[in-house]
Amino acid sequence: MLLMKCENFCKAAARLGEALEEYAALPGSTVVRDGVIQRFEFTFELAWKSLKEYMEDQGAEKMQFPKQVLKKAYAAGLISDEEVWLDMLASRNVTSHIYDDAQAARILTAIRDRYRQPFDRLADFYQEQS
Repeated sequence: MLLMKCENFCKAAARLGEALEEYAALPGSTVVRDGVIQRFEFTFELAWKSLKEYMEDQGAEKMQFPKQVLKKAYAAGLISDEEVWLDMLASRNVTSHIYDDAQAARILTAIRDRYRQPFDRLADFYQEQS
């Protein structure tokens, strides 16, 4: 189960990268922008859930909430920038509940400039573990 979650996260992170490359080629496309945001949402979900599973597999106590998982992952040295990961959580919450073009543009910029690299680092970590 753990291996599958980690592999699924790695695939999602790669697909998010592909979507960002597509958006760079078509920066005015709201369809591609929305696709990037959707891929971010499911990549983030797979990230925190795979971290949860990984830590519990390593003996950590059971966790239920994304914020709790992210704080413990940071404390364990699995992620390096707690603030960025908590910002990702806030962005995911916004995109899941409220949608407008200005907000979408801000979140896309954050995905491109701040969120992609931590996802890639986590994917590299998982690939080193397997």
